[in-house]
Amino acid sequence: MQGGACNFFTGLVFVCLVPLGCGDSELGTGEGTNNAASVGLTTTGASQDTSPGPGTDSTASTEGTDGSGSAGTDGSSGGSGASIKFDVGAVPEGTSSTGVDPCDTGGTAGCECTIPDHTPCDAGTTDPFLAMGVNCPGEFQTTAVAMGNPGAIGIRALFGPTPTFNPREGQVYAVIGSGLVADLNNATPPGDNDAGPTHCNDDLGAYDKGATLPQPIMTNPVGGDCTQNAGLIGTGDCSNTIQNQFNQGTSANDYTELRIIANVPPDVTSFSYDFAFFTVEWPYYANSQYNDMYVGWLSSEVWTGNISFDNNGNPISLNASFLDFTDQGGGLQEFAGTCMRQHAGTSWLSTTAGVAPGEQITIVFAIMDLSDSILDSYVFLDNFQWGCEAMGKPMTEPVG
Repeated sequence: MQGGACNFFTGLVFVCLVPLGCGDSELGTGEGTNNAASVGLTTTGASQDTSPGPGTDSTASTEGTDGSGSAGTDGSSGGSGASIKFDVGAVPEGTSSTGVDPCDTGGTAGCECTIPDHTPCDAGTTDPFLAMGVNCPGEFQTTAVAMGNPGAIGIRALFGPTPTFNPREGQVYAVIGSGLVADLNNATPPGDNDAGPTHCNDDLGAYDKGATLPQPIMTNPVGGDCTQNAGLIGTGDCSNTIQNQFNQGTSANDYTELRIIANVPPDVTSFSYDFAFFTVEWPYYANSQYNDMYVGWLSSEVWTGNISFDNNGNPISLNASFLDFTDQGGGLQEFAGTCMRQHAGTSWLSTTAGVAPGEQITIVFAIMDLSDSILDSYVFLDNFQWGCEAMGKPMTEPVG
């Protein structure tokens, strides 16, 4: 295999709402450790792959920690440094382009936007949310929920033999897929880029959502501009991007998601996260109805809809224009030793979206097969951050 992989085998819900309410949990320090994280999480049957060859794994089981240990050797106790503050007073009339006035929310003096402290806390974890940089002990806490086949949710330390897909934050990142995460370690045999690939070609079972995605996701377009007409917010997809792609396939199958429900920290005006998308649907099913799809959904006072799209304004999918790596010949080093050999993926991308300080938001990271339940796609998720961007519409751009 190319790097360590870890599947996340819990049920579906783990919650921690109150800051500092989850004591520091021992996450472990050595490669191959497998301890549950401090977000009210119990992990059973989790497996972590640390062997050097593709397609092998070793398993370990844990019933969680009691919150009494240290938070690892990477300084992950959190909350130790001074907050980063940005003056947002230069925005016209004291407002961000989301229409929210950060000076009118009971926040810091001088109209400052304050980014909460964060120290990576994912050493040795099997928790995909800690891997993304969410819910570190001693830091701002959220409600974190996973939905889908447990084998389709996991973590990785790297992908392929190059540093292209190294973590963007901490030591690992989260992975969700419409197939099994462990399959990513299986190298595609030569000439295996047709309708029936050997690996990353799984039917996950009873995780098909059909024509209706889980709330609050809505596929219907609002038909206007939510940044200009606030009355459209909550009536559908403010990005007006989901329906055309979704309707090509008519049904969502092998649906997998990670979900965050959070009260936005006071004075914060945005958040961002990094992701990369991969699919074995390419090249055989390019420009067809079998268009596997990733949706980053935000429900907030200033936006309801998809927030992650390519540079043509389309959702991230098989047909996305951000597919930087297309390995039809099987010679790309970035995909060597993986099931994406002879297939396609993006580089790391970064999405930023505006929010209202202090509001409750829901963020859903969802991936699905369309039309069928085979030929899988995956998304890597990392580096979630609160921020101080004064902006209107969400934006996705390459990391660099």
